[in-house]
Amino acid sequence: MKETRFIEVGPDEVNKIIDVWATFGWELLGAPQEINYSTTHRTQETDDHYSSEYTTVTNYVKVTFQRDKEIKNYYQLSSLQRDYEAVPRPGTPPSRFGTFKLFGIPIWLIVALIGLFLFVVPGILIIIWRCVDYSKKDKQWDAEYDNMIKKREEVLEKARAFH
Repeated sequence: MKETRFIEVGPDEVNKIIDVWATFGWELLGAPQEINYSTTHRTQETDDHYSSEYTTVTNYVKVTFQRDKEIKNYYQLSSLQRDYEAVPRPGTPPSRFGTFKLFGIPIWLIVALIGLFLFVVPGILIIIWRCVDYSKKDKQWDAEYDNMIKKREEVLEKARAFH
């Protein structure tokens, strides 16, 4: 008896995902299928005139895997796979300059400059606070990222031992 699994990944992650799932006994079924999906959105001012139009493009690759439930160490590999999937995927590190922008300039920088010009001391304090706050967040994220990578590698190593 065989089981099948479909995974959608970014085009640059295909080879890595194939290697990872092969570790858990999955075999690539067919060729990965690249999906390019675009949607056009319009805002309408009048019945005959569109005020704006923009297109959203989504590109991903659909990868299909199959695994025989009768392979050697199936239950151990399945258990390790569940452990691997339970560890959160590392995300994107926090932005160094904040996420909200006005005219391409981070909001916190605009507020800090206004504070600096209107009230010199509060402006300086805002800048110091942001630098210290980012430093703490960056260190925390680095530690979490390293921990997630370490846990994922440990699970992969356990799975590789069965090959």
